[in-house]
Amino acid sequence: ETEGENSAAVTKASTPSEVEQQRAMLNAQMMDEGMAPIDEQEEPELEEEMADGAAEAAEDEKIAAVEANPTLVGIPKDLIPAMRKAFSNLCTSPSGVLFENAMLQVGVKHEYVGAQGRISVFFGNLHATALHNFKVKVDQPDHLRVQMQGTQGLIDDGEGDEGCSIENKTQAKMLLLVEVTAPFDDAPSMRITFETEEGERHDYPLRLPLVATCFMEPVNLDPGAFMQRWKSLEGQDRECQEVMRLPPNSSGIDEEYMSRVSNIIVNGLKFGRCEGVDPTPWTVSGAATFRTGAKDVNGNNINVGCLVRVEANPKANAFRVTTRTLHPLCSKAIKNVSLVSIKLAAL
Repeated sequence: ETEGENSAAVTKASTPSEVEQQRAMLNAQMMDEGMAPIDEQEEPELEEEMADGAAEAAEDEKIAAVEANPTLVGIPKDLIPAMRKAFSNLCTSPSGVLFENAMLQVGVKHEYVGAQGRISVFFGNLHATALHNFKVKVDQPDHLRVQMQGTQGLIDDGEGDEGCSIENKTQAKMLLLVEVTAPFDDAPSMRITFETEEGERHDYPLRLPLVATCFMEPVNLDPGAFMQRWKSLEGQDRECQEVMRLPPNSSGIDEEYMSRVSNIIVNGLKFGRCEGVDPTPWTVSGAATFRTGAKDVNGNNINVGCLVRVEANPKANAFRVTTRTLHPLCSKAIKNVSLVSIKLAAL
């Protein structure tokens, strides 16, 4: 197995924006001068990019489609918050409901070993009558090798098939076998379309909860080894950092809450907990390896080492999440999933 600055995975890194470069330079200066308290820093806007991206895409596409065709029904705006929360929960949970309204329930069960994953998706008809011409189109990005199978007619392959019919209180099923080949920070889209017997056409753009942390394997490091690797990964192309304040209605940060945060890092993000790195109960440090199925010139799998630190400030009711990896997309993806999961733990 190989991991390094010249690996195929690392060379796919995108160029950071000017804002990201400035933020990274400021973070590096903070590390050199000693970390300032969280409540003295300017709090950036939380980047729930994957969940928010799914919600915004659903709303924009729904409006455009309905304007073009008055009989087309999209995802109602009042369902967007619940859809965002369901997606975020499934990013760190093995199974659950991804989407539900009066017509349809979409459930997901997913499991991963190294660079490979198995995702089962269930489409349950909650309507009083059958749903016809039911189709599902799944995005297949360059960083994923995907094999799909499902109920006959369910998968939209672009050949104009009529889809399948789902009777009342029955399900259609889809199975995806995936292998990741490079770091990424977005979740693949899944578009559901169908028609009711009343003549309504429905179009639901969703996203599958398939994120970079699904392909992590935990690494246990002693404090010395962790800090050695942490310092070796300094640099604007490797670190990603953000501060998040908990909602005013949250119960605050205490040791019980920190225990939940530790559980998120270990069981949700699949990082190894690195004990003893900091002499304080308000910091959680972890290490993991992002596995890919890509090979180097010697035939070894290309992997990326990943580190994360979650620092809490109970007085400010805030957290700072810092991630360091050799690949900017890995750093960004881990940070985003961490922030969203920590926020959900407070609700």
